[in-house]
Parts: sequence; structure tokens; C-alpha cells
Amino acid sequence: MKTVIRNFSHTFRRFFTASILNLVGLSIAFTACFVILTQVDYDYNYNKCFPAHERIYRVEVNRGGEYDWQFWLARPLCELIGTASPHIQAISVTSLLSYTNDFEIDDHIYSEPWLTGFGDYLEVFQPTMICGTTASLNEPGQVLISASMARRFFGTTEVLGKSIYVDRKSLNQPLVIGGVYQDMPENSQLGNCIFSSYSPELNKDSWINWSYTLYIRLDNPASLTDLQQSIIENCKQKMPKDWISGTEDWENFIHFTPLDEVHYSTIGDKAATSKAAVYLLLCVSILILLTAAVNYMNFSLAETPMRLRSINTQKVLGASTYSLRGYLLLESVLVCMCGFLLSLLWLYLLQDTFLNTLVSSDLSLMKHPVLLLTLSGIAVCMGLLAGAYPSYYVTSFQPALVLKGSFGLSPKGKLLRTLLVCFQFFVSFMLIISVGIMYLQSHYIQNSDYGYDKSVVLVGEIPNELLNRREAIVSELSGISGIEDISISQFVLNSSDDYMSWGRGNRERFINTVCFPVDYRYLSVLGIKITEGRDFKPSDGDVYIFNEAARKKYPWMKVGELAAPEDYPVVGFCENIRFSSFRNNDEEIPMAFFIYGKDYADWDANSILNIRVAPGVDKVDMLHRLAKTTEKLAPDHDFKFRFMDQVIDQNYHLELRFTSQILLFSLIAIVLSMIGVFGLTSFESEYRRKEIGIRKIMGSSTSEILYMFTKRYLVMLVVCFALAAPFGWWIGHDWLESFSDKTPIRAWIFVISFLLVSLITILTVTFECWKNANENPANSIKTE
Repeated sequence: MKTVIRNFSHTFRRFFTASILNLVGLSIAFTACFVILTQVDYDYNYNKCFPAHERIYRVEVNRGGEYDWQFWLARPLCELIGTASPHIQAISVTSLLSYTNDFEIDDHIYSEPWLTGFGDYLEVFQPTMICGTTASLNEPGQVLISASMARRFFGTTEVLGKSIYVDRKSLNQPLVIGGVYQDMPENSQLGNCIFSSYSPELNKDSWINWSYTLYIRLDNPASLTDLQQSIIENCKQKMPKDWISGTEDWENFIHFTPLDEVHYSTIGDKAATSKAAVYLLLCVSILILLTAAVNYMNFSLAETPMRLRSINTQKVLGASTYSLRGYLLLESVLVCMCGFLLSLLWLYLLQDTFLNTLVSSDLSLMKHPVLLLTLSGIAVCMGLLAGAYPSYYVTSFQPALVLKGSFGLSPKGKLLRTLLVCFQFFVSFMLIISVGIMYLQSHYIQNSDYGYDKSVVLVGEIPNELLNRREAIVSELSGISGIEDISISQFVLNSSDDYMSWGRGNRERFINTVCFPVDYRYLSVLGIKITEGRDFKPSDGDVYIFNEAARKKYPWMKVGELAAPEDYPVVGFCENIRFSSFRNNDEEIPMAFFIYGKDYADWDANSILNIRVAPGVDKVDMLHRLAKTTEKLAPDHDFKFRFMDQVIDQNYHLELRFTSQILLFSLIAIVLSMIGVFGLTSFESEYRRKEIGIRKIMGSSTSEILYMFTKRYLVMLVVCFALAAPFGWWIGHDWLESFSDKTPIRAWIFVISFLLVSLITILTVTFECWKNANENPANSIKTE
């Protein structure tokens, strides 16, 4: 061990800068790898916390006709499927999404996610219960809360029978706690919600309301084929024909997505994580580790000629070849472990910084013991692999031959180091090109025409208990200087890919549209242009304004006539707008703005404030003024005012985060590559000092000597770019396939990537070789 430490310290002192850079490069690589793998682990194990996750499926149907695959179902269909086969052990019928609501406990208000369903819908998932059972959901007015909620609300988990209130002022009956479940992991689609049940009679026999999701737990995944046939036969006999839109393709009527795959599904909300993105991140982590290993191997190979005399002197003094190789391997492992330990320091210092925004998982070191153990093992393996060839090479010469002369740069060693640096260039080019394509799409998303004035619109949310005061709130906020107008809607534009869908009509004339309930001011507030007919009026109710895509798809629709048989009248048509995300082609999707009238009085839950501010108004200041006004109107209630830009960014948060991840790791790859180039040129310029001195004596200028070094790297850069460009294009193109509306791939992305890496490389080579190129030739020849 003393020999190892002595050799390590000697090399570290002699090549201090290169050694420091190499150690920092290793630590950066391990840090980046840890961050990436926490995200990979988060996505790979999503929903796998449930005991029977491999036997749980989400049910999706394709009703044919105007419909596509969807996971929102009618309650009677859910129950029809649930009774179709004895292979189904339990079913879960829930609302589509949880929503945040205010709950009152002992005069304190808590905003918590709230999810509702029918009966004991958690029986499918079997969460770990601390007290009570999931069966309490069968009792009206009983709820389940998480352990962390129980401790925040009451200071203990012994809370069975205690009450929480939803808007006590409205004299609502309290919700009684019937059970406490152990907190669910972050990578679980249920999350920590307050779970409660609907009334057993709600939509019991209604085929109109398709707004529930169905999960089933089977006895055995192998029974899935038999189950599908049983469900189809059951539906053929009992499902009303009008709700299948005339389709006879029963084999494609139903589909089962395993719970483990729901996270990646593009049915419904297309913002789900892509499996390809997870695999790409895993590949990037491997590439970064390989790049760091290449750096270290280059470092070891480059210093080999300077260690030949010392090592072979030890051979002459009696040291065996195997013992020397063992020392060198141990030294290599020690360096890699030092890099790993340094990465732990970086992770500890950076755990509460911007890194948290890059991943979904918790970056606390103690949250990932298995990953840390794995990375330490990788560090050992990296040390063994990176040190294997150098240790073999440096001990493979005859001592007498080595002690006679100098082994500066052997052709084989030079070729290997060149190939290793080329690998680093290849990785850098590939990642920069792919992230450039991703940046183009992000820029395209943010700067495209959305068909409305998103730059002057703010949105907020009226709390549920204040919906009966909507008009008073609008009137009060309209008095704020700088606000031009306010409208109310049920949804926020561009906040989702999946809004309410309405199917209306009969077999001859049937329409299926995205329905967007609004008030009469909405189109004027957002600046949406009417193309035919008129805008909404204050007296309107149960009327439509369709987009041009709807008129194109359903040419029978006319202004002043019913949209479909036994439906409601059309008062106008408007321009196509971007209402969802670029994952959908909104130019071809029928969409309708609708005003709730007397037929839908019980449905009117419009709660989104859409606030148009005057041009030039400071929107940040406007947010502060809105917050102050609403605090006076409704103390202790958060209206959650946001810019439309924030809404849009949130809708693309997965894509934007993935782009940021790839950008950061591309920069890391470039840094690691430049460390490799720096180390290589440092040793080469040192070895070639005598050659440089002779060239200077023969009349070569400093620029000619610098060109001699850079010319070799330029050739390497061109070759690596030619090989990497197709791979970078393929990664970026594959990522773009998740968007229906996408930007073209521009040639300048490839030019910029080549110029960027080439410029950094040439500057690195020039900086490192400048000293030797300007040194007095007499000194360089003498030192040889």
C-alpha cells in the first residue's frame, strides 16, 4: 500500500494540473450519473409500490366511429366489465383526477389533494394501512388520509373517528376518518390524497357521463385473454348499441394497460413519460461514465513512458510482474474511488440547488443506498478496467531494453489514445446535436401563434366554496387599474391534452368534440376571432361556438341550427386555436365553446378566472395587486394566479426538464472531453519538446508548430462529426415524434455543434502547447 500511495503522490505532484482535472472529471461523471439514475429509478419503478402491481390493469375502450382509445368510461360500463369474469378479484372506479381542496381541521385550513370513487376502490391497490381498513370507503362520509396528513392535522396517527370539514360555513356534514394509510412513494399515481366515496346512486345507470377510470386486479396475468373475450361477450349482450357508435369491431373494443406501463401510456393525457426518454437517459449515464473512464485511461497511458524506467528498475531489484501490475491496478482503483467520494461531496452541497428541478426524485443521498452502493462498485470496476491495459502495457517490456533508452510515444499507444479521444468527441457531437433539435422544438412551442392573446392573459382559480360569489369577485377584480376584462371558464387553455369530450347526435349525424365551457365574455377576453355568426351574449345558455376544424369535419353544421339531432344550437364559428399541446394536431380536432344554460345548471362549476391586462402593464406587479385584492375578498384562500406562459411551460414540464437534463449532461460530456484533450496534448507536447526545439531551430514559427498539433485534432473532429451527426439526428428526430406539430430540423444545428466543439478543442490545444512552442529551443533540447 505504501508503494501505491508513493507512486500516486509522485504522479499527482509531477502532473498536478492534469491529475486535478482528471479527478474532477471523474467526480463530475459520478455526480451526473447519480442524478440521471435517480430519475431512471423513479420512472422504472413507477407504480411498483403496490403489492399486486403486476396483476393490476387500467381498462381502455375504443367505441369506434368518431371516438378513439380512451380511459374514461361510464359507470355502468365499469360495473359491466367488473362482473364479466371470475378472474377479476377487485375493481376500482374513480374520478379521472385528484384536485386540490381546502379542508378545515380545528380552525386551521389545509389544502390537500382529494380523490373520489365508488365503494372500496382502493381494494385493487391494497395500500399499507396503519389503522382502519380501505373498506371504510363503503360507508358514506368516511375518508382515508395518509400518515403524514394525520400527523400534520392532529399530531398523531391515532385519528380514527375524528372529523375534517369541507367548507364548514356552508354547513356541510363533516368527513369522518375511517383509516390511515402509510405514505405512498412519490412515484405512485395515487399519491397522498384524501380518499372518499361518491354517493352509491351517482350515475348508477347513466351511460351519458363518461368520466370515470377503471382499474382491475386479476388472479393471474395469464387469464387476460380469457377475460377479454368474457368482457366482449358481456358487452355485446348488455351494452346499449347507441354507445358504441355503430362499430362492429369488437376485437378492438377493449384494451388493458398494465399498471407498470400506465406511466408511459399516451392514451388520454399525452404528457406521460416516454420509455424511450428513460432508456436514453440510462444510455447517457453510461456514456458519461465511459467518457470519464476514457479520460482516466488516456491519462494512465500517456504517463506510461515516464513510468517505464521506474517500474522496470523495480523489476531489476526483484519485484515480480504480477505484483507490479497489482500495485498499478490498486492505484487505479484508488483514483476512481477518490473521484466517487468527491462526487458525494458535490451531491451533498448541491442537493438543495437547481439539481432538484432536473429530476422528479429526491436527491438526498440517504434515499438511495442501493444506488450509492452500485456506483461505488462501478467505481471499483472502472478503476480495474481503466487500469488493466496500462498496467499490462507498462510491465510488458524487458528491463534491459527500457533502461537503455526512452519510450516516448509508441505508435500503438498513440493510436489507442487517439481512438479514446475520438470516442469522447463522438459523444459530445451526438448529444449537442440532439439537444439542439430539442431546443428548436421548445423555441417553436413558445413562439408559435396560439390563435389568442396569451401574452396579455393571466389565470387564477376561484376556490370551490366561493363559486356562489363568482360575479362579485369578477366585479371587484375588474376595478383594478390595468385590467381590461375578466371571464370565467371551466378549464385553462393549454393546461392539458385531455379536456371534456362530448358525443352528441345519432347514427346519421353524430359529432364528437372537445367541449370547453365558458361564460359569454370568454372569446373577447382572449381575443379569439369569430369567422361566422356572432359572439356569445349575456342572455345565452346551452349554445355553441365551434372552431373551423369542427365545421370542416361536420359540414352539416350551420349557424342558427342544431349542431346535431336533439342537441343545442350553433351561434357562431371561430378560428382554430391552440387549446391543448403540440402533441395534438389542434388544427384537425373539433372543439366547441359552450355556455351552460338551464339544462346544465347543476354542471356549472366554472372556476377559472381569465384576466386580460392592458398592454405594457407590469404583470408581476399585477400579480401582487391581484393577491392583495383577493386576500381582502377571501382571507386564507389562494387564487393561484399565473401567467399563461407558466401554464404552457407546466404542460411541457416533462419535455422541458428532459431537454434541460440532456443539455446539462451534454455540457458535462464536453467538459470531460476537453479534460481528455488537455491531458493528451499536455503529455504529447511534453514528449515532443525536443522535436519542437529542432523545428524552431530549422525555422518553424510558433503558428506553424501550433498548426502541427491542431491539424491532427481537426481531422479527428471532422471524422467524429461525420459519424456522430446521424446518431444525433436520430435521437432528436425520435424525440420529435411525440409531437404532432413539430419544427423542421435545421442545418445550422449541425454547423453550430461542429464549430462549438472544434473551437473549444482548438483553444484547449493552443493553450496547452503555447508554452512549449515559444520556449527557447536550447532549453528544450538540453532537457532531453
